[in-house]
Amino acid sequence: MSDHLNNLEEKENTVKSRNKLSAIILIAVYLGIWTLSLLSFWMFDSGSDALGYSIMYLWILLPVTTFVVSLIIGINNYWGHKKWFIAIGFGVMYMLAEYGTFSAANMISFGKLNVPEFIMIPIGAVISLVGMGLGVGIKCLISQVKKKR
Repeated sequence: MSDHLNNLEEKENTVKSRNKLSAIILIAVYLGIWTLSLLSFWMFDSGSDALGYSIMYLWILLPVTTFVVSLIIGINNYWGHKKWFIAIGFGVMYMLAEYGTFSAANMISFGKLNVPEFIMIPIGAVISLVGMGLGVGIKCLISQVKKKR
């Protein structure tokens, strides 16, 4: 009996460590995409491409990445009930993407300090909350289907 309990505990620890690793990889991928979007603004962008950058990165890539990462967090229930607070972090990162690109370029050009666009925090957080909510809904649907079988 003791061997069986030890084996179950060992398997549970393995699953927990894999979940932690998966969550860390997921956040690392998000941060990598976020960093690449900022680097591409400063390294590969000319002044005439500002609208294209804004559409591609700030309106498509970062919101879609936020949504998909939040969806995966919701489906896998990473961080349990604390996952809902992560939406604030996604909102802050969305605001910092704009602040680290267009606002920073403006500050450099005009030699003045701009206040961050704090209204972007709820926008990024809502995108994340929708993804997480959908992920939790999908997880509940899957578990209901499994119970019926």
